[in-house]
Formats: sequence, C-alpha cells, structure tokens
Amino acid sequence: MLRRDYMLNEARKLAELIAKLLGLKAEGNYTEYSQLLNDTLQKEYDADAETLVALSEEDFNAKIATADYSTEKLNALSQLLYMLAQPFKADEETKTLLNKVLAIFDLLEQKHAYQSFENLDKQKIIYQYFKNNE
Repeated sequence: MLRRDYMLNEARKLAELIAKLLGLKAEGNYTEYSQLLNDTLQKEYDADAETLVALSEEDFNAKIATADYSTEKLNALSQLLYMLAQPFKADEETKTLLNKVLAIFDLLEQKHAYQSFENLDKQKIIYQYFKNNE
C-alpha cells in the first residue's frame, strides 16, 4: 500500500510540474520554463534537455531501457519531451524528440503493458507530423 501511495504521489507531482511548465510556456516565460525543465530533467532523469536531444536513438533507447524508471516516470518523460518538441517545426531536433517520445511509448507498452488514450492521440499526431514532413 505504501508503494502504491508513493507512486500516486509521484504521478501527481509530475502532473503538477507539467501543468506549470505548460503555463510558463503559454505565458512566453521561456527563461523560467527552460530552467525548470532542465532542473527537473536533471533531478529526475540525470540529464538535461540538450543532452537528451543529442543522444542517438540507440543510446537513448538503451538509457531508458536500463534505467529502472517506473511507468509514471517514463510517461512523464514522454510528456516532457513532447512538450519540448512543440510547436512542431520541420527540423531535425523536432524529429529526434518525437522519435524519442515514440520509443518511450513503445517501451511503456511492451515492458509495462501501459497505454493511455492521451498517448495514443499523441502517437497519431506524431505519425501525421512524420507523414507531412517526409
């Protein structure tokens, strides 16, 4: 029961953080947004946004597969990377980030048997982005 409560608390905290980041980005407060995003990535995933973007697909997949992240933490990372990719531009950084989001979604489904309607909707949007930017 304690483990379940801990996981629910972690999920709640990450949801609040994502909401705060979305608010900062919507307000155009990019300095605070970038600082909070990088602080969170460093604290929770031992990496900053620049490092995660720079990782090759193989290295990124190995990192997330071997780092014993919970389902909630992996899902939060996918949400953070998706948010970082927005607005979707026709450039390599966006493609790289979206491929990493898809890799997390795949790991969530395969290893953790986790899917959500939100993630399925995001997958459709990502596949449409790739179709439009071939």
